[in-house]
Amino acid sequence: MEQDAQEPHGLFILYPSEGFGKDVDLEADIIAVHGLNGEAKKTWTDRQSGKLWLEDFLPSAMPKTRIMTFGYDCGLAFSKSRSGIENFAQDLLDRLRVVRQGSEAARRPIVFIAHSLGGIVVKKALVLAHEAQDFYRDILHSTKGIVFMGTPHRGSDVVPWTLLLTNLINAASLGQAFRKSLLKTLDRDSAVLSEISRQFVHRSSLLKIRSCIEQKVERPLTTLVVPECSAVLNRLTSMD
Repeated sequence: MEQDAQEPHGLFILYPSEGFGKDVDLEADIIAVHGLNGEAKKTWTDRQSGKLWLEDFLPSAMPKTRIMTFGYDCGLAFSKSRSGIENFAQDLLDRLRVVRQGSEAARRPIVFIAHSLGGIVVKKALVLAHEAQDFYRDILHSTKGIVFMGTPHRGSDVVPWTLLLTNLINAASLGQAFRKSLLKTLDRDSAVLSEISRQFVHRSSLLKIRSCIEQKVERPLTTLVVPECSAVLNRLTSMD
């Protein structure tokens, strides 16, 4: 059986189409970031209808926004390199900085929509933006909100980070050998993700955050991928 060709990585503008109106007519930038084993467009596309809701439905509800999707090689997220997630976050920042050049675009509000691992990439990107404010000041100050969809924010004695990552890996349609390779790195990656979440919480007090939580166990899994106690950020300014 032939496998579907992998989508290219990068930041793609889905709406408006090239030549649509003037840049100053747009009121916000919306950036979608996929999760583990996702892709820039496939993740947001309905399998039956083939509709990409970011492109086919969201513009009618929010016609004065620019809608983008970011794709990265999520297979490297838990590779032997410690810098996988940081590299994705840095790439996201750099591509956003390029596409937002110009006085009007640079000040336009930003809202991220992030699924699963994509939420961790977004959190790391904003941590990096804080650490290099001279370079990413416009992105940092323009980011107004994040919609997290099934993103693990914290481990606990009941649901440790290793279990959360195991759930994410098992939920993704990964090959058996690849899955085993990822599982071997969980102890190391648990510490990395815990630190990203800790750094983000201390830098996110001005953001409006919405956390979307799973309500149903999907077969063949026997538990929620990200249970509620981890999927909520537990901040006073979040809207979980």
